[in-house]
Amino acid sequence: MRIAWVTPDYPPDRGGVSDHSSEMVSVLRAVGHEVLVIARPQKRPFALLNAELDAFAPELIVVAYVPLGYAPHTGGVSPAFALWCVGLRLRRHCRTIMLAHEASLPAAYLWRNRELKLAALGAAQVVQFCILAACFDTIFFSNTGTKEIWAEGLPRLANRFHSIRICSNIPYHSSVEPKAELTAAGFSIPSSTILFFGTGHQSVLFDYVEAAFLALLEREPLAVLVVIGMTPEKLRQLRPSLADLGARVVVLGYVAAPQISLWLQVAKLVLAPLVEGVSARKGTVMAALQHGQAVVTTRGLHTRTDIAWDQICLLAPLERDTFAAKAVEAFKDSELRSTIGRAARAEYEAHASASVTASRILGCAAPRNDIEPVGGP
Repeated sequence: MRIAWVTPDYPPDRGGVSDHSSEMVSVLRAVGHEVLVIARPQKRPFALLNAELDAFAPELIVVAYVPLGYAPHTGGVSPAFALWCVGLRLRRHCRTIMLAHEASLPAAYLWRNRELKLAALGAAQVVQFCILAACFDTIFFSNTGTKEIWAEGLPRLANRFHSIRICSNIPYHSSVEPKAELTAAGFSIPSSTILFFGTGHQSVLFDYVEAAFLALLEREPLAVLVVIGMTPEKLRQLRPSLADLGARVVVLGYVAAPQISLWLQVAKLVLAPLVEGVSARKGTVMAALQHGQAVVTTRGLHTRTDIAWDQICLLAPLERDTFAAKAVEAFKDSELRSTIGRAARAEYEAHASASVTASRILGCAAPRNDIEPVGGP
């Protein structure tokens, strides 16, 4: 099958970390599908994109949608992108699928909190997505809660809406001695590594991370918090008290994906407190599950029962001291961490791996009841 894959960021310019699309594209190519990746179409006239599609003649078009990817300077509202999507199915005469990783800002919530500028932007994003939703045969949401909200708001299009588990954006880097590889790359490996993906996103509860780490230091004074995805300057700006812990906190900035995989393999624990709760949309959590890591995270609005989170994560309510206590509990119990890690890896491979996700996409292009995961189980 000839598949055109349109994405705003492939691979992203973030220290070698690939996006979720790249893993699925690799799987599809490995089993014989011809995949044309059209990256960053927003950086050039969309007429050039049309010319590429004319020459390729795809049988399926997959569009990865993250609002800020297509319009970073206008808050995610991209008239040119929306206009290109209008009539896409009719122009191309093929199946079209959108992977909606993020749909829109919560306009009503922002309005209630009197954040009027963001509320107006959220309303514009909602209007844009209403237009986009009508342009595709299938919309895959990476969060079940988001799918349900949109199905309620657009009941006439609800039959097009489905949820899909996004795969990890950190490919597993197989290593016999991950510590030795990291050491050879110039890193110093702590005896007890607590890993935290500090992207600086507003959903991350930095005070929870600090509370948990301070509690862990009381238990293990040699523990080190390793922060990936954030510069020391950014950490000091967002959480100066955490930065002031000195050598106990190592901030690596942006790291190549194979090295992130190695850090995931050597870590004793991963901290991921999220204000809206853990969900399948969190790529860093997906990466930890893929690597069989015990993740201490939070239950919140977006934590749905379609995934047994309490069996594959160490789940705490949105209460800082309870989160810290959960982290200490996991740190003390190696058997608990191993049990959670094995369950996490098994669940990820069964439901969120690149092969499973790619198969779901192909299933919408040519529905069959006997489709097996692409590339094997």
